[in-house]
Amino acid sequence: MSATASLNSTNVRNAVRFGWHRLALSLASVLAPERAVYTAARLFSSPPRHIHSEKELEFLATGVRFDVAGVDGPLAAWRFGAADRPAVILSHGWGARGAQLRSFVPALLESAYQVVLFDHAAHGLSAGREATLVHFVKGLEAVVAHVEREGSRVVGLVAHSLGAAAAAAWLNQTRREMRVALIAPPTSLERYSSFFARRLGIAESVRRSMQERFERKLGARWSEFELPQSVARIRAQALVIHDASDDDVTIASGLALARAWHGARFVRTERLGHRAILRDPGVVRDVADFIADRVVFAPPPQRGHISAFGTPAPIL
Repeated sequence: MSATASLNSTNVRNAVRFGWHRLALSLASVLAPERAVYTAARLFSSPPRHIHSEKELEFLATGVRFDVAGVDGPLAAWRFGAADRPAVILSHGWGARGAQLRSFVPALLESAYQVVLFDHAAHGLSAGREATLVHFVKGLEAVVAHVEREGSRVVGLVAHSLGAAAAAAWLNQTRREMRVALIAPPTSLERYSSFFARRLGIAESVRRSMQERFERKLGARWSEFELPQSVARIRAQALVIHDASDDDVTIASGLALARAWHGARFVRTERLGHRAILRDPGVVRDVADFIADRVVFAPPPQRGHISAFGTPAPIL
């Protein structure tokens, strides 16, 4: 079976499972709330594990594969470029895999960095069956620690979607100084869980119980990850990139984060959505230029404005 046919088959099976889960959870929310909480929590923390495309596998084969000790088993990681260069870590989003960020690798290598990408827990080729934002934060922490134990200096992060939320949360915890590009970052785990609940027909009381279950199990309150309220003391320099037509994470989320983050810069794109933004040559160039500190980008616009500058923008 070709990779395309396999992916299509997987998508059909995922759609059928989604319809069944939605019906079952809607009924359980009324008839068996405790069972609904358990089922909702399992679905909320069980990402779809998609197979790698042929192009992704070919690309990964050009890097050096290594494993990182994660909470629930080894995390698959790959290094590109000489190990004596400063390192930039790439962190993917929910239901994705590190290879989806491969477009950034050549530009960062040309800028004299080594690049490390990895699959988060329960994603790609990494071990585990469960993943939450807490797993993402711990996975990123483990990869950075591994790279630094090997003697490399981590100077930057490029992160997408939930991986961007994890990067911001990790930087808030560690106060590390580096340059970080956050692409389509969500800012509220509670709001996302509400979206998840509505999509599956789950009652709010069940969603709230699911949240409390996760907080007890993982030892962290979700309020700790409400990013606009928790980034004021972050010391890293940030570039937030978000597309105006992103239907998965609205641009309002990226704008809120950029406005709250001291000194953050913001790039708005058009008609790229949530995933094509990772392959856009302009976005790749902007990320590489920001990480290398070659370009001064505009700050986020004020509310009610599209751009932070008038027309034309000042030459910096």
